[in-house]
Amino acid sequence: MILSIRDLQKDEGRYLPFSGAIALDSDADRARGLLKVNLQAAYVSTRVLVKGKWRVDLQGECSRCLDKFNYYLEDSFREEFTHLPGPAPEAEGLAGGLELEKGERYAFRGETLDLSEYFRQLFFMSQPLKILCREDCQGLCPLCGVNRNREQCNCRQDEIDPRWAALEKMKKQL
Repeated sequence: MILSIRDLQKDEGRYLPFSGAIALDSDADRARGLLKVNLQAAYVSTRVLVKGKWRVDLQGECSRCLDKFNYYLEDSFREEFTHLPGPAPEAEGLAGGLELEKGERYAFRGETLDLSEYFRQLFFMSQPLKILCREDCQGLCPLCGVNRNREQCNCRQDEIDPRWAALEKMKKQL
């Protein structure tokens, strides 16, 4: 997603709407889709202010029962990019021409602001550690492997994990 700085400078101080989609490159099955972005951007005294929302529809595998299911991630954002004087560098800074200034602020040079890498990073940072097909997912039986969401198994669950055996003995003595 590339913003033209000249277009923003013409209406300095006024938010202009932009929308677009960014292809996500990932080796994980979860990142199949386009990250859809709706934002507003304004040029204010050598800074570009952007705010808006993004959303991506994904397919994943439940961490408990291993079923495939569809889900989505979405988030809002607000960021400030400093426009530095001079032409855009060839291969410096982050991909897309972004540089990190002191204090963790983004800076860029040139007549365009490429936000593709910025949104890819937002997407990857928002990935949950575990995804569940539903909150009350029962998962797989640790003994026979049956999916407890679909059927009940006849495995005895009273066997205690050997790591907890010492506590079980203490409980019986009380």
